Amino acid sequence: MSVDQRAYWVWLQHALGAGSSKQNRILSSYRTLNDFYAAGMESWLLEGYFTQNELGKLGSFSVNDAEALIEYCEKIGQKVVTPDCKTYPEPLRQIHNAPCALYVKGTLPDFSAMPSIAIVGTRKATATGAATARSFAFELAKQGTVVVSGGALGIDTAAHKGALQADGKTVCVLGCGIDYNYLMGNAPLREAIAVSGAVVSEYPPNTQAVNSNFPIRNRIISGLTLGTLVVEAAGRSGSLITAQYALEQGRDVFAVPSGIYSPVSQGVNGLIKSGAKPVSNAGEILEEYLYRFPGQIDLNDADTNVILSPEPVPEAEAAAADVLDAAGFSEDAALLYSCLAGTPRHISELERRTGIPTPRILTAVTELELAGKIRSHSGRRYSLPG
Repeated sequence: MSVDQRAYWVWLQHALGAGSSKQNRILSSYRTLNDFYAAGMESWLLEGYFTQNELGKLGSFSVNDAEALIEYCEKIGQKVVTPDCKTYPEPLRQIHNAPCALYVKGTLPDFSAMPSIAIVGTRKATATGAATARSFAFELAKQGTVVVSGGALGIDTAAHKGALQADGKTVCVLGCGIDYNYLMGNAPLREAIAVSGAVVSEYPPNTQAVNSNFPIRNRIISGLTLGTLVVEAAGRSGSLITAQYALEQGRDVFAVPSGIYSPVSQGVNGLIKSGAKPVSNAGEILEEYLYRFPGQIDLNDADTNVILSPEPVPEAEAAAADVLDAAGFSEDAALLYSCLAGTPRHISELERRTGIPTPRILTAVTELELAGKIRSHSGRRYSLPG
């Protein structure tokens, strides 16, 4: 019985780990991975560039084990896509450390036939930032662009939702196994993404979401796309890692300018200083790719306005929030306080105004209630003290 060719890639990825580029050296010396596998430990030792840990995994995990993993993935609704597959994303073949295997829930778009843009940014997005990311994603998706992001809170979530709102395609790239209990509040969103697009991971089922996985994951977000748009990022941010990967991969970087006094402005404004293209609407991104997709992009149909702008915060309330923040309250509490008034507001309205997810709003509410800064009302409504 012949071996599933994907199993050789899964076996190799298990040994080398995510983010490795050693498969390039292997394939420069061996005609196929089959030949490399058959060569055995003595030949692998002679190569001289494998670590002891890698050699141990090359020997302890077999191609038969890899086939069993592929079979398990199929049973739980995940496809295993390797460079031997026609559905392997063409843009990823062009990067230095392309993943040996992708685990996919849903259907990967044809990245070679349509534009693709990554939208990334801070998890602690402001209401304005979340609305901006959602609007960019909506307009890009409406023009047939695949929107790629990482499924995190804040900007990532807003980008995925904007693309879905436009009935477009979006791809979520995770830093853990697809089936792992990661941000379960976003589980319905990932299910919706998989219906028209795909949830993707380099990590096999049951892989936990450890911090070191996410910077490695970011090269796939940028690698799948023509360019990366950064919406709100602090000076030290994972989204800046994605932007750096994009530059190293020869892809474009775009940034939405932000006010100099905003805590999430340093990263995006720094990118602009370094040469990223500042953009204020989706058309300014799409114009870069008219020549690559003639007839597919209609700039006349690209809305140049942000369509989901947050409601403005009155100056008096904003000033009160600044005082609250200075008094040692959390950033979430200060932002939530700035959106409250004497009239009770429902938690769903506060989530829309602030961009803060409901679990964090509830935490901020508790903080403010204990300090006597707000009042709670029936039906999850809140106001300033009367």
